Amino acid sequence: MDTPQTHISTASERFGSGTAVVTGAGAGIGEGLARHLAALGMHVVVADIDSAAAERVAADITGDGGQSSAYSVDVTDAPAVDAMAAELFAEFGSVELLVNNAGLENAGLLWEVDPTRWRKVMSVNVDGVFHGIHSFVPRMIAAGTPAVIANLSSVAAFSSTPVQAPYTVSKHAVLALTECLHQEIALIEAPIQVSAVLPYSIKSSIFNAARTQAPTANPVANAVFDAMQSANVAAGLDAIEAAEHMVEAIARGDFWIFSDDAICAGMAAARGQHLTELTDPQDPREQLAMMGVEVSA
Repeated sequence: MDTPQTHISTASERFGSGTAVVTGAGAGIGEGLARHLAALGMHVVVADIDSAAAERVAADITGDGGQSSAYSVDVTDAPAVDAMAAELFAEFGSVELLVNNAGLENAGLLWEVDPTRWRKVMSVNVDGVFHGIHSFVPRMIAAGTPAVIANLSSVAAFSSTPVQAPYTVSKHAVLALTECLHQEIALIEAPIQVSAVLPYSIKSSIFNAARTQAPTANPVANAVFDAMQSANVAAGLDAIEAAEHMVEAIARGDFWIFSDDAICAGMAAARGQHLTELTDPQDPREQLAMMGVEVSA
């Protein structure tokens, strides 16, 4: 990981004012980020396809003395995302922080995944990030003031995991997209920071939501998601506490943003070793056994 840029101000100084837009902020990690950024002093636009959830979070923030507004948007709809960007820049003049967070999970064997669900996961997790970049970056460049784009990948981008291939593939893609964006912003020397956010386990309902939206009959997939949900409830980080840690790293100017530095850096190192040595993917039975899931021969 790069050495933190010590000349960059802390979160309370850097994000004590201005406008932040967080997609998928109606629940989970996005909600935690929205609440923390508002507590720091930003006006937070809670953007979510679930308008009721967005309204709830925004109302809670304002009720607690913060500044927030809700915006109903489907990040897979490019014209809708562009309309949101146009409206927000017209209202606020600038957006200092865009967090492309909206995302979906999926359980099941790859060849059993419904093609419609595959396209949905990719459309939200990958296209949604692209749409945010496509609509906000040109306006940030035109504004000419310092801004930040933070894209939600995952530690899943450092590994491969059976029975959640669509999610894993999408998060590898988001990391690659974010690295490319970082390089391209550097080419034009715009005052825009680009960060890749790779959380570990943060309390959310993403695993249950996946099986509600796209149920699978595969017993291994269901057992894995049961185990992951249980582990998330038992040991997952509180979303606001995780947001505090990650936003501090963003404020320092870091590219790599982790929720748990030791665990995430360890997974990155393991990935690096795997690629250096060109070893085969991990035995899935060993991998699942670590989750407490036994697979019969």
